[in-house]
Amino acid sequence: MKNKKILSSIMGLILVILIGLSTGKIDKLLLNITNENNKKQGSEVDQDVDEGYENVENLKTKSIEIVATGDVLIHKEILDTQYNSVTDSYDFNNNFQYVKSYLEGADLSISNLETTLAGKENFGYSGYPSFNSPDSLADAMKSSGIDVVANMNNHALDRDVKGYRRTRQTLVDKGFDVIGTRGTTEDKRYILRDVEGISIGITSYGYTMTATDNQRGLNGIPISGDLLPLMNTFHPNDINQDLKNMKEQIENMRTDGAEVIIFYMHWGDEYELEPNAMQVEIAQFLTNEKVDIIFGTHPHSLQPIDILTSSDGTSETPVIYSMGNFLSSQRTERIQNPYTEDGVIVSVNITKNLESKEIIVETPTYIPTWVNWYKKKDKLFYEVVPASLNDAEYLTEEGKIRVVESYNRTKGIIEKYNDKIKLKE
Repeated sequence: MKNKKILSSIMGLILVILIGLSTGKIDKLLLNITNENNKKQGSEVDQDVDEGYENVENLKTKSIEIVATGDVLIHKEILDTQYNSVTDSYDFNNNFQYVKSYLEGADLSISNLETTLAGKENFGYSGYPSFNSPDSLADAMKSSGIDVVANMNNHALDRDVKGYRRTRQTLVDKGFDVIGTRGTTEDKRYILRDVEGISIGITSYGYTMTATDNQRGLNGIPISGDLLPLMNTFHPNDINQDLKNMKEQIENMRTDGAEVIIFYMHWGDEYELEPNAMQVEIAQFLTNEKVDIIFGTHPHSLQPIDILTSSDGTSETPVIYSMGNFLSSQRTERIQNPYTEDGVIVSVNITKNLESKEIIVETPTYIPTWVNWYKKKDKLFYEVVPASLNDAEYLTEEGKIRVVESYNRTKGIIEKYNDKIKLKE
């Protein structure tokens, strides 16, 4: 046995030397082994060889994880529960407590804020159909690990222009990168984030419909002429021009040094379980333009993840057509639709070869989530939980049954289009 170990050590050392000669790092490799031997006297040589080999690989590549979630919708029921009458304040931290580790554990986390932060003085706080939430919601999202917030959605004007501007500025003041909108026409329509040495370009676009005087609008509210240039929008009647605008931003991001490009889209038909024709058209266009990842929101129900191939056949782009609701009070008891209880945290690993600069975007994986609902001290609490756990102590007996139902619904929808899509381990 001892002779076999010695032989293994010699062969391993030869392997390290060959790797070192091919990479030009033989001195560093040998120094690595020497240092390890000095630290651990009497350790096996073959262990040092393994560690030296791993160090070579680590020197050559860098990997990061990006995660994204769907809609954060704060309905009246959630506002009522999170209000503390003694302190006259709101606290939303418990809403995210059971999924916080997944968000803050990633290198970059993106979510959609589908409410305004217009201030209590702007007609008070409320849920559907005109959303307005306390600033402490942003604090809780930040504390949970969310880094980037999309606020270009159909509720962006729920408190008119003043509410729109205050929402965006509050998010910026709280330390978020904001996508989908910009503060002035001098600002870029996208953000660039250096994530562990990898330059990530991120932008967001939201659908609009026709309002009065043939203007683009959100939920029937016309977007004023001075506000429209600050929003990244698309419209069915002008889709060709809007796609050209998206292409321009892709080119601008690349010129600015983006190595990975992400589009976060607010699109689709509410409560539908599959993408509509426009979602598919936009997704294929972005794929042809070599966008690296497409995240989708708005339907308030999940839609499949697919991997599209560019028209020239040289690249692939994962598209998550809808990540569903992340947090809301939409559920079977209220709107007779169980699909609104389900969501996903989508995870995408990106690896960069530091020598060749090649970027590899891996196949997305996902964590199914479910909005747990339980009663405590005459209040109904809504908390996002991982649907893959069906025996957690925070679940009621009914919750243990329903979280399994949610898990099965999610798996059936998310993996429907492509057999490469798997749960995150």
